[in-house]
Amino acid sequence: MLGYDEILTIYKYISLNFTASQIAMTMHIVPSTLYRMIITNIDIRKQIAFPHTYRYHECKYLPACRKTIERCPLECERFEKYLCDKLHRFPFICDFCESRSVCRKERHFWNPVLVYQNRFERLRNTRSHLSLSKARIAAFDDWLSPFIRKKCSIEVLRSQFPEAFPVSSSTVRRWIDRGHMSIRRIDLVRAVTFKAKKAYAPRRPSNADPLLKYGHTHPYFLDYVKAHPEASVIEMDTVHGLASEERKLLTFYHRQSHLQFAVLIPDLHPASVTYVIRALQKMLGDRFSSLFDVILADNGIEFDELIPASVDPDTGEILSHVFYTRPYHCGDKGGCERNHELFRYLVPKGHGFSDLTQKDIDFMFSMINSYPRESLSWKTPIDVFKQYFPKDILDFLSLKKIPLEDVTLKR
Repeated sequence: MLGYDEILTIYKYISLNFTASQIAMTMHIVPSTLYRMIITNIDIRKQIAFPHTYRYHECKYLPACRKTIERCPLECERFEKYLCDKLHRFPFICDFCESRSVCRKERHFWNPVLVYQNRFERLRNTRSHLSLSKARIAAFDDWLSPFIRKKCSIEVLRSQFPEAFPVSSSTVRRWIDRGHMSIRRIDLVRAVTFKAKKAYAPRRPSNADPLLKYGHTHPYFLDYVKAHPEASVIEMDTVHGLASEERKLLTFYHRQSHLQFAVLIPDLHPASVTYVIRALQKMLGDRFSSLFDVILADNGIEFDELIPASVDPDTGEILSHVFYTRPYHCGDKGGCERNHELFRYLVPKGHGFSDLTQKDIDFMFSMINSYPRESLSWKTPIDVFKQYFPKDILDFLSLKKIPLEDVTLKR
């Protein structure tokens, strides 16, 4: 399966008027794969909604018929849908057509983000079917069920009887969750203490130009960090409270020191993130570039304007090198995600942020950053951060070290 970066690269080549054969040769794929990937993922849009009186406004014979009849009949055997000649040949889309803004006919678009989501969903669905016959699953069920009812762990059984397991432990758990076996989830050891994972629902795509992220994807991030091992890396993410409230928490995680701070934002609009970035640039001045040398964010809609926000509006200087993680790969910024667990000790899931102030958030993260970590040789993130940057940056961020005896990671 082609990854997000490869799909985005194909979109870039289409914008440069590469032919199908040139793209196929460059990407090392067969042309039929390219054609199929574009045609099966086309997003059809109609720019203008015509009233019902223009029943056949999409008919290719409409201009000729208007010369002989006043109004189209309710039923017309001559009707044939009009389709622009450009859509009959590669690349079959209107994304880079000069007339797309004034075109009144059916338009075809191709968004790399949606293409990757659709292909990922199709791949997941094809792998969700049972890989064994019902007879083999029943035989395996008869062998496994007595052990499970005795509260034996699936992993322990697989380690002792590897030849008896036709699939992995995680697959067995999925079979149990989906009712393919006689045992239930409640029969598993500690299973009732963990919620079943919900199916991932892709977030709505943004209307931003997909090519804005070209050259800012995760492989480019790895190349940049490899070439600049001393670069300061900030991982950005958002934390959600109640689904009924728009207020969110924008978090910043310094990868080298594990220090994290957060800012309350009114919503997930890209302008809210841009406002915070501009405020930090103004507050930190020349030190912003040293701290925010590299920014790594996910593909959420709130980070759509992060690249233009990283450029000085007055001089055009690039203040930060912005990159994005791979879709569906939260482990690309695992340090930030992991550190959110400490925040959840103070504000568990299901609690909103409406009663919290920015001062409360600063105090919480002061305690989190004053908690020693084994990964830092039992030093605190604040102590390690001071080895990289002056102490006054912590003052600007309203973070201070709290004695361990006063640290309480409990709501």
